[in-house]
Amino acid sequence: MKKRIIFASLLLSAASTVHAQDRQVVEAVASSLDSQGLLTPQGKFELEPSFSYGQNTSTRVSILGYSVLPAIVVGLIQAEDQDLATFTFGLAGRYGLTERIELELRAPWVYRYDSYRFREAEPTNTPRTVTSSGGALGDIEGSVRYQFNLDTAPFWIGGLRLKSDTGRSPFDEELDADDIFKRPPTGTGTWAIEPSMTLIYPSDPAVIFGTAGYTHNLKVTAGRDLNGDDLANDEVRLGDSFFLGMGMGFAVNNRLSFSLGVNHRTVFTSKINGRKAEGSKMLQLDSLTMGFSLALTERTTLNMNAQAGLTEDAPDVQVNFSMPIMF
Repeated sequence: MKKRIIFASLLLSAASTVHAQDRQVVEAVASSLDSQGLLTPQGKFELEPSFSYGQNTSTRVSILGYSVLPAIVVGLIQAEDQDLATFTFGLAGRYGLTERIELELRAPWVYRYDSYRFREAEPTNTPRTVTSSGGALGDIEGSVRYQFNLDTAPFWIGGLRLKSDTGRSPFDEELDADDIFKRPPTGTGTWAIEPSMTLIYPSDPAVIFGTAGYTHNLKVTAGRDLNGDDLANDEVRLGDSFFLGMGMGFAVNNRLSFSLGVNHRTVFTSKINGRKAEGSKMLQLDSLTMGFSLALTERTTLNMNAQAGLTEDAPDVQVNFSMPIMF
């Protein structure tokens, strides 16, 4: 169960010729796909405070015994309910270095509240609830984006993101007697490099948007034993992942727009000391998203994005709010 909890905790990412109304629609679609759609104009600075809430609930039943009849099992039956809630407060800054290049720096503060409820079939045992909560700085990340063409659609934007390991690592945090974190981690524990490519195609009155990329996680040395040999300093290699998303946005008027999109991410298996980690498997994360964008002023926009998981491994629900402010 230790390995399952560790890796489950890790699940917890245009053109200056486009008209202002199209830009708002693109931003709505970009918000639904968790990607920046339009580059910051040259010499301009954009500050974006944000808040997100994610909830993931699952039930796991373990049976240790044997079957007497198809409907009768002799042995120990244990059910476990997991309720994992994550609150993230973020602040991002973007600067238009040139009309083709944008720089971004993002810093999150993460608070987690994890609740585990164990129910065993033995009549002498009552259900137990174990909680783990706490907040700390998350993984700070920096990005650079480059727009390849300025004059003709579709517009192509390449990106490169570097994620640090400033958050609390799941490979260093202590576990209690139930193999649950005493303090929940707030980061993945590894550095990561993520190249990506974004497509933007304005087609009045809609804007079509697509993005694809690959996340490569670097190796890290754990601060405690992970494979049960009572030796620390295990070498961990989190599974890389491939992601893609697509969507479409529509302008309701010159201030309000909405979008629909779908996201997919395939996460490959993780390894400890060069071998497949116990409990690690390939994950398929799919989600459906819906976003709104409201222009409050000429320089300020309010974005809202709701995301619902479509597969078992994807988070059940995630809601994001952001408010880019141009200076």
